[in-house]
Formats: sequence, structure tokens, C-alpha cells
Amino acid sequence: MIITCSRVIILDNSQIENTIVDIRKRNGVVTTFNKDKISNAIYKALAATSKADRGLADQLTSNVIDKLVEQGFTSSRTPTVEDIQDIVESTLIDSGNSDIAKSYIVYRHERRKLRDEKMNVLNLKVLDPVSKKFDLNCLRVIASRYLFRNSKNEIIESPTQMFERVAILVGIGDILYDSQIFDKSGNSTQNVDDATSYLEKLDAFDYKFKVGDYFFNKWHFRSLINHYVTLANKGQMKLGFKDVLTLLAAKKLDQYADKITEYFDLMVAQDFLPNSPTMMNSGGRLGQLSACFVLGMDDGMEQIMKTSSDAALIFKSGGGVGINYSNLREEGDIVASTSGVASGPVSFMNIINTVTEVVKQGGKRRGANMGIMEAWHPDIEKFITNKTEPGVLENFNISVGIWEDFWHSLVNTDGNYVLRSPRDKKPVKEINSHQLIDLIALSAWKSAEPGLIFFDQINKYNVFAKARQTPLKATNPCGEQSLYPNESCNLGSINLANLVKRQADGTFEFDWQRYEETIRKTTRFLDNIIDVNNYPIPEITLASKESRRIGLGVMGVADLLYKLRIPYNSKEGFEFQSKLSEALTYYSMEESVAIASSRGDFPLCSKTEYPEGKIPVAGYYEKPKDSHSYEWDALIAKIQKHGIRHVLTTTVAPTGTIAMIADCSNGMEPAFALVFEKRVTVGRFFYTNKIVEEALKEHGLYSDELLAKIADNYGSLKGLEEIPQWMQDVFVTAMDIHWSDHLMAQSVWQQWIGNAISKTINMPNDVTVEDVKSAYLLAHELGLKGMTVYRDGSRHQQVLHMTSENAQKIFEVAPSKSVIQYVTENITNPYIKSQINAALALKVHDEELKIEAPIQDEVSEERLCPTCKNNLVFVEGCSMCIECGYSGCTSG
Repeated sequence: MIITCSRVIILDNSQIENTIVDIRKRNGVVTTFNKDKISNAIYKALAATSKADRGLADQLTSNVIDKLVEQGFTSSRTPTVEDIQDIVESTLIDSGNSDIAKSYIVYRHERRKLRDEKMNVLNLKVLDPVSKKFDLNCLRVIASRYLFRNSKNEIIESPTQMFERVAILVGIGDILYDSQIFDKSGNSTQNVDDATSYLEKLDAFDYKFKVGDYFFNKWHFRSLINHYVTLANKGQMKLGFKDVLTLLAAKKLDQYADKITEYFDLMVAQDFLPNSPTMMNSGGRLGQLSACFVLGMDDGMEQIMKTSSDAALIFKSGGGVGINYSNLREEGDIVASTSGVASGPVSFMNIINTVTEVVKQGGKRRGANMGIMEAWHPDIEKFITNKTEPGVLENFNISVGIWEDFWHSLVNTDGNYVLRSPRDKKPVKEINSHQLIDLIALSAWKSAEPGLIFFDQINKYNVFAKARQTPLKATNPCGEQSLYPNESCNLGSINLANLVKRQADGTFEFDWQRYEETIRKTTRFLDNIIDVNNYPIPEITLASKESRRIGLGVMGVADLLYKLRIPYNSKEGFEFQSKLSEALTYYSMEESVAIASSRGDFPLCSKTEYPEGKIPVAGYYEKPKDSHSYEWDALIAKIQKHGIRHVLTTTVAPTGTIAMIADCSNGMEPAFALVFEKRVTVGRFFYTNKIVEEALKEHGLYSDELLAKIADNYGSLKGLEEIPQWMQDVFVTAMDIHWSDHLMAQSVWQQWIGNAISKTINMPNDVTVEDVKSAYLLAHELGLKGMTVYRDGSRHQQVLHMTSENAQKIFEVAPSKSVIQYVTENITNPYIKSQINAALALKVHDEELKIEAPIQDEVSEERLCPTCKNNLVFVEGCSMCIECGYSGCTSG
């Protein structure tokens, strides 16, 4: 077949010689000549001068090709990229399109400048395929966090090589399940010493084995050995290790190169990315791939120091740690062994904080911690207020753990609540639960901490409690992943913004089939990670493989909704997000069953509630069956027949860094702002959400003046006269959405997600402490497993902020109809209803009077002092009783 870019169809020998077949790229590689690339470049120059005309671009491209032939470039004399670009410039000028020529020259200059910047950032002389494709900001993140470096801190791999080493490691997970090697029944016996002996000579096997064109480095080889040993110890290896190596050498397993390519393509297409440690450590010495861990901490110096040591190893390997400190006796309690007094849990948190400070994660960054204390602990008030001052426990997120007894005391009784000793569970003192929730709300209002973790909700459908013989009592640092002590979790997120199809009219449609396919592929991706992971301590290896917990999640939700023109906080938006969530868990669990059929279920599966037909999915039980989109009963029957590979499969995690690499919005969060301002010496520049930028241009609204207005409006389109109402409704930011709608969005995901959701409940600066408390009450009613509020400006150091000196919000937000309907129809507890109605300023329908009337009586009752029932006043950011002196700012 002859590939040609001339307009001749039937070619004789002389015409063949005058046809341009190849092109020499900047790196010296010769590749097939493609005239469409010239046409696209010219079209972009035309568009830049407001003359976007595809026909003219094609005609000018034909002129360029004619000129190339005139200058002697043929099938035997290959032009370079620079030759072609020079001729494009001269052709544009000769054709009388000097303005387009100028635009093309500028375009060419900017492209050259961008290439140079990318090469500088990546320490490359020639750009690799991924570097050409990815945005410069994406590459900056990859370079700073993930690319391997030498002893001089110089980057020594390209982004393509980085994604390849990850994909190769994941592919190794598939190889040993090949039918030639794997025996699910566990009836085979092998000498694992043959395999482990290779661990002593890894250097000799660096890049010696390969699958297809993918070579295993020595750390890949180590994972192959360890994976083999694990399966052999379970009696599942039909062949000795040397026989497996023989199969590799004989290319009998080369078909797995296709699986490696599949994993590589998922990441390079920015459709899916695993959590950061996987990209940091795959194919490297550390080899630790998990993002989150939970450690136990029992009340004894030896146990405390063991936990601190384990935490250091986890930080060093790139992971974060969650610890529940409630087992530690309260400050001032007697220590029998020394006749001294206990210093309390908060003091021991400082030990972990210091360890975190000095041990960088994977040599890249400091670690993250979740510190949890349950509401019944005698030191709970000190714990709550500990982080209201800057500089305290800066490497910690802290959360208060809530159980049924506290909640019952808060919403159903007079509020009496007993604090108990961790040592013997005997009562220490009695407090008022209303005062405690006020203290939590005030602290969160001031400093965005603590968060709340609803352990009653977490354990409501916890099918694993039966096997572990205890409820879940801790989470990872961001609260979305509940884990038992020594468990880890491997997370990964699908970029939903990529999973769209463009229609003939230019609009987008979500590709549900591709979504299903991606869920299935990525479930297997994460399953393999469990097998090839190099865990930091033996206890974590055991616990992680007993449960095989994975956390498949999403990112790009806001960008997807922008593309589909669906308002985030609308009825349609909530219903669409609910369906996305249900599909994620359904297909990942169904794929988990399919994997269990061939590889086996997780080791403790038979001891859980799965065989009884129970599943860890609230929506299955709490949503009407006729509203389900999938056949959950059929899936449960499959689980009962085949088991399931993972105790839980889905989590919506924070995706700050990987979302930057995927070039999409974070997790399920709405966009923080649509336009960011950057001030430099020569003026103001604006970073604009790409989807919004395209929409503004499409409707002739794009201008620097408008971008400045948006930036000065907290990055929002709301309230701007120039912006059509539909755009204001669709392109919403976090601050455009009422805090109650943030909770509603979190809940529609939580209904179907097995683990939990990492989500910030954004609140404007002018919300009250009572609003924060009402958010807690609504969150629990909505079935959330935890929540974190962020009042704008409450952090001592705010990571995301408005850079415009002129920023001034010109809009107000209100709860959506969906929230009002939910509160009106579903909340029945009088205390909860009155608090939420007051916060949302809702009106209820009085059936007898047939009028809309505010709930004045109930509101005033619940604004009373919880101690003496007299009026509370709000002074200097704090609720205070002018009768008895009760204050929400101090413990009583």
C-alpha cells in the first residue's frame, strides 16, 4: 500500500518519486507523513484570527505540499518538521494571508517555547510520547513527585517510562494466575526456597526477563518472586519457580504484554490513575503501593512505641496513617507501674506528629495522619479544642468518633452523657451532649477541625465485623477509608470527564458502556496491586491480604457535569450522580465476583456476612427497589455462589495530585473557582477552566475584561449580567452551592459507595456556629459516614484562595429544592428538624391554617442555653449564656 499526500490517485513510477511519504521528526525518527497535521496547525492559526475555516486550511495545506515537491522533497528526500513549518510560513505569506502567517509564526514560537519548557522540567533532550501529550502543569507534578531521580537528585526517567514501570508491575499480578501456573484448589506443593533464593541475587536479574517488549527490572522481579511465594504457600502454584522463569524465557507468557499495554493505556489516556504511592514506588526499591493504613494503639508504653515505629515505616514508604487514640487512658489517670499519672492521648499524638515531621513519605513529602477520639473519652474536650491555635499537630487531621449512645443523648434526651475511663469503662464525669456538639461546631467554625466520624453509620452495613469480631473504629487520614488495625487500602480513581461521546450537534453524552469497561479493568488493576505490593510491616501484609480491600473511586465529576450541561446541585444532577455511584459499586463488585471465580475469594470471606446474603451497600437496603438501576439480588446470589474477591471495592478519595495529572476536577467536588488570577510584573493573567473557556468562546463572551470580573467574583459566574442564566446554573463552583447541597451531593454518592466519601462541606465566611451544628445533624440524617466543614477563611493557612485583591462576592446562595424536599418529607425528629429548619430558614406548610409560616416557636426553643434554658447570645464568635455563664468556647 502506498501512503501519499498528493492529490494523484493512480501513480506511475515518476509520480511515486515525487510523492512525500515520510517526515523526519526532531528526535531524528522517520515517521509517516500526515497532511492532516499541517491542516490542523493552519486551522488553529486561522481560528486565532477569527477565520476558522476548515476548507481554507485544507486548500492552503495542498499549496504547502505542492511547494514541498517543487523544492525537491520526494519519497527519496524526506523533509524535516522544520522544513515543513518554514514552507507553511512562506505559503501563507505568498497567498496574501499575512495575518494568518503572523498567527502561525506566533503559534510556532509558542509551541517551541512549550517544548523547551517541558524538556527543562523533565530533564529531557527530546520529548517522549507522554510528554508531548500531557499539559505542562501535569508534567510539573509528575516531575516533582513521581519520576525517579539519581543520587544528585536529577530526573533519570521520562513520564512514558514511569507509566511503563507501573503497568509492568500491575501486569505481573496477572501472569502468575495463568492456567499453566495457577491452581485455585490449593492442592499443589512447591519448594518456596527455590524462589526466595533469587531475592539474594536480584542485581543479576535486572532487565533479564521480559513479557513482549516489556522488561522487568530487579524490583519488578522481586515482586514476581514474592507473589509466587505467597501463592505457593497456599498450594496454588502448579510449577516450580524455575519452571515459571523458563516459560517467561521461552515467550510462553508473552500474551500478558497486552494486559500491560491495557494498564499503560488507561493511565496515559488519563482515564484512570492509581494513588500516589503506586506511581512513586512501582518498580522501585520501596515497592510500597498503598495510600492508607490504620494502626492500633493500645494503652501501654511498649504498644505505643511499636505503633510509632510502624508509623515511621509507613511514612517512609509513602503512606498515611489513621489511629484511634481512645484506648489511651485520660490525662491525670494513675499509672500503676510507676505510681505516676498518665499524660493523656493528646501528648502521644505529639509523638506521631514529630515522627511525621522528620520522616518524609517516600523521600518526597511529609506524611498525613488522622487522629480520632471517641466522644465518651474523658479528654474529649481538650482533644476538640487542641487544634484551634496555629502550629499545633499540623501533620494531623482530627475527628471525633460518634456512636449511637451519644447521638441518642443529643437528639432524644435532655443531653446527659457520661464520659468513661478507657482503662475500665467506669464513669469519670457527666457532661451535656449539647454543650459538646456546640464545642465541636465552634472549633470547626474557627479552624475547620475536628471533623465528625459517624461510627454508627460506618458499622450499619459492615459485613466484615463478624469476621473481625469488632466494629470498625478508625479511618485513613482523609476519613473516606474505614480500616481495621494493620489494614491498608489501594485506591484509584476513574476520570469521568473523559468518558463522554460527542454528538453530531456538538453536545456530549456519557458513555455508560465505556464506564462499565473501565470499572472492570480498574478493579482488576487494583486487585493486582494487592499481590505485587511490598508492604512495610508483616502485620500489614497479613491483614491486607485477609480482606483484599480496594478503593475504586472517581474524579472529574464537576467537569463531566459541565460537559453534559447538568447543574451539580439540581435534581437532575443529584440523580445522575447517584446513578454514577450505583454503577461504580455494582460493576466493581460484579467484577470482584468474576475474579473470585477464577482466583478465589478473599481469605476471610466465609466468616463474614456475605454468605448470608448481606452486602455493605446502604442504597440496596434504603432506596426503593424500583429505583435501583441494576439487578442487585442477582449479584448477591452470585456472591453466595462464588464468593467475592474484595471485602469492599469502592471509595471516593481525594484526588488533588492525580486529578492535576489527569487534568480534571478533584474527586466528586465542584470546582473551587472557574477563573484564577495570576499577577505578574507585566499585568494580570487568568487561568480558566477549559470547559468554561470553550463555552464562553462559543457564545462570543470570552474577553480579558470578563475573566477579570469572574476572578473578582470569587471565580464564579453567579450574578454577572453578561453571563446567561443557564451558564450560571451549570458552571457552579463550591461557593455557589449551599452547604446543605454539598451534604446532599455527598449523600447521593454515599448511598452506593461501600466505604466512604472524601468531601469538604464548603461554607461562606458568614455562617454561624449553629449552621455548622445543623450541618452535622443533617449529615447524620442523610446517612453520611463522616463529614468535614470548611468555612471560608477559617484555616490559619489556606491552600486554595482567591488571589484577586478586588475579590468581592456579589451573589447569595440558598438550599436547592431537593434539600428542602428532603428535610420536609424525611426528617421527623423534632430537635433535628427545628435545628435544620432554623439554619436553612425554611418555611413549612401549616395544614390547618393553609399558610406558609416560619417555625418561630421551635427555633427559639432550641436557641436556649443547654444548661439553664435561658437565652443564648452570640458574642465574638461564640454562643454565651448571660444568665449562668455557659459558653460554647470553654468546657464546663
